[in-house]
Amino acid sequence: MKGTLRAVRRTGGRAVGRVLLAALLLSACSSVRLSAQLSVQPCVGLRYTSTLVHDFLVTPFDVRPALAPAIALTLAAPLQRRWTAQASLDFSTSELERHDADGTSADLGRLSVLALTVGLRRPLRGGFTVGAAVGGLKYLPAGETGIFRSGAGGVFALAGAVASYTPPRAVGRWRLGVEARYDVHRFITPALRSEGFTSARTVHRVALALRAARAAS
Repeated sequence: MKGTLRAVRRTGGRAVGRVLLAALLLSACSSVRLSAQLSVQPCVGLRYTSTLVHDFLVTPFDVRPALAPAIALTLAAPLQRRWTAQASLDFSTSELERHDADGTSADLGRLSVLALTVGLRRPLRGGFTVGAAVGGLKYLPAGETGIFRSGAGGVFALAGAVASYTPPRAVGRWRLGVEARYDVHRFITPALRSEGFTSARTVHRVALALRAARAAS
């Protein structure tokens, strides 16, 4: 009986070992396929951001970032049924400006914005691609003054969409295209809450950019 149990244990141990070895091999193969299909997509363009704050002292005024250079880096991996999964890191920076009703404006300091999103894309006919993404956005003011005098708050939830066009001809290993990005989030800071603002403001961002795609080696 004891010999039988030892044999069963040895047989079971070998079976478990084979299963673990097979799982490791499958995982390694999957990782190799994923790394071979992974693509790196840098993107450079300009971004418009809508008003962050609308208020008035004697006359109405708006506070919003100036037109900002924007850069993004996207990692994309193909899925089944022509879908592509992607993760993007997006950064833009410009002056924060106050716009008065009489047409004058004033700089309020530099404001940078960092966003991280994950999403899906799907190709259409004629070189067009559409997609959607969700993630988080963080404001990075140069100093704690004005609407950021008590900090920038936390990370704001972000939802967005993208449409791009890529001609079929490649430039070396790179394929160049144009891209339009849109996203929306809700904005408020601790300083605004202390001034009596009770609800966050919806902020829209639109970017036009040049995009490049290259398969990772």
